[in-house]
Amino acid sequence: MVLFSITTGAAIGIIIDVFKTHDIKLARQLYNYLNPGDIALGDRAFCAYSDIYFLQNLRCDAIFRKHQGRKKQIKKGKRIGPCDCLVTWQKPKSCPKGLSKEEFDFISSQSSPERSSLLYLY
Repeated sequence: MVLFSITTGAAIGIIIDVFKTHDIKLARQLYNYLNPGDIALGDRAFCAYSDIYFLQNLRCDAIFRKHQGRKKQIKKGKRIGPCDCLVTWQKPKSCPKGLSKEEFDFISSQSSPERSSLLYLY
């Protein structure tokens, strides 16, 4: 997996692992290369509470497509415009698949609010 600069096209970070390693596990290792103010752009596999939490802790923004398994929460959110809505996610009650117990506990041990505000574009 490679982290590219959208400005220059240069590779900023590269992570190599065995073939059966899921992309999200590799991507989380690339978060160390991000700086405050950076914008992470990814597909729907990255649209998880934990990844948005980790990126917000790094003071980075994220643009991810909503995962197909996640229900639309448009009615619960605050309309921002004709095609977007601000919603709030609660931290999952149990450790999600693909996240280690240590990573999940790290989220629990932080003093930050257990919520994450997201802007849905639809």
